[in-house]
Amino acid sequence: MTDTNALVLVVDDNEMNRDMLSRRLQRQQCEVLVAEDGLVALEMVKQHAFDLVLLDIMMPNLSGYDVLERLKTDPTTQDLPVIMISAVDDLESVVRCIEMGAEDYLFKPFNPVLLKARVGACLSRRQLQKRSARNPKARQIAEQAQSRLAHVLDNGTLDNNTRAALAEVQAQLTSLMGMLG
Repeated sequence: MTDTNALVLVVDDNEMNRDMLSRRLQRQQCEVLVAEDGLVALEMVKQHAFDLVLLDIMMPNLSGYDVLERLKTDPTTQDLPVIMISAVDDLESVVRCIEMGAEDYLFKPFNPVLLKARVGACLSRRQLQKRSARNPKARQIAEQAQSRLAHVLDNGTLDNNTRAALAEVQAQLTSLMGMLG
């Protein structure tokens, strides 16, 4: 996936972290907005259609845990991918964030290669999610085609080459249905 035009929100109370993350994301062709705390972040999420949020845990006013909980319990933002970022190197914190709905968890200081890979993976999934949402009938059509193929494979008199070709098409449809959710 190309990350071009992805809109990413970076939420961190430390200005140096916000600036560093913003520069790295801009190198990935992302458009970046920043928030210095959780309350500002929640307001910004209402105003913009973000593709990803990078969210610090330890912040004044409203912690990253609280922001994550609000995002994941709101039907309008529950599908928004969130990567938690923290200096807290604690397995319990990682598990808590993942169980609350975070896509991933990155430790500070950031490994630039890992940051790029995880952001890229989240944005790829987000792009696929948006595509499938634009075409709600796609899954239904794929399911109908797969059902017809299964019927032909089970009941038809086919030579081995035709049977192999249809089995390959069926596998591709199964993969497509998985991508569509």
